[in-house]
Amino acid sequence: MAFIRAILYYLNIAICLFVIGLPYMFYRGVLCRRWADSTRVCIPFFNTTFKLFGIKVEIEGKENIPDHKQFVIVANHQSFLDINVIWPTITITSFIAKAELWKIPVFGWVLNKIGCIPVYKNPRKNLGMGAIVKKRLEDNVTISVFPEGHRSNDGHMLPFQNGIFRMAKENKFPLLPVTIVDSGKRLSKTKWAMTPGVVKIVVHPLQTPESFENKSATQLRDEIHNMISSALPYRQAATAANKEA
Repeated sequence: MAFIRAILYYLNIAICLFVIGLPYMFYRGVLCRRWADSTRVCIPFFNTTFKLFGIKVEIEGKENIPDHKQFVIVANHQSFLDINVIWPTITITSFIAKAELWKIPVFGWVLNKIGCIPVYKNPRKNLGMGAIVKKRLEDNVTISVFPEGHRSNDGHMLPFQNGIFRMAKENKFPLLPVTIVDSGKRLSKTKWAMTPGVVKIVVHPLQTPESFENKSATQLRDEIHNMISSALPYRQAATAANKEA
């Protein structure tokens, strides 16, 4: 049953993307010239989809979400579901994503239009990305990034890559740390399986440029990594065990 549920979930995403999502984005973007908020359709879509597939999304720290959109969401990455839960719980957003996605006909063009930013395997091609992120934020487009680079197999966080933290210091933009809990249990990376249940979102305090002005990019990276991982069950269990010992 978990296998069938996973297949149906991906099919639902793919079909609705082409039947509902892309036409709506074209309408908002091409006709209304409002590409920046064309992904707003994702909010009711994913809220409905989660109910259909038995996924309950809970959020903690909602008061930490800024009223403005000029910030970068920095989150851990366990599942394809991570991308889906950000829209209805935090805000509509564009993503920093692997450049290979831009090779997909039509889809790559849409990624450009909604403000997504490609990251290349060749570091030289990523020069100037910080200024691009800054410009997106100034245009009122929230950006999301998963600094682990790829999904964790077991829910334990991988080391963060340096890029977004170096860019935040150089270009002085704020970072919003977010912990996504148990998305890998709901929709697995390692096998075709989807299990109903809770995905928890923990929003940590906004990290402003002033707050990390005197920190190195490495310090900022490690502090945010620790902040995000602190809300994961394996870290909380380890902390509790240390206190008992």
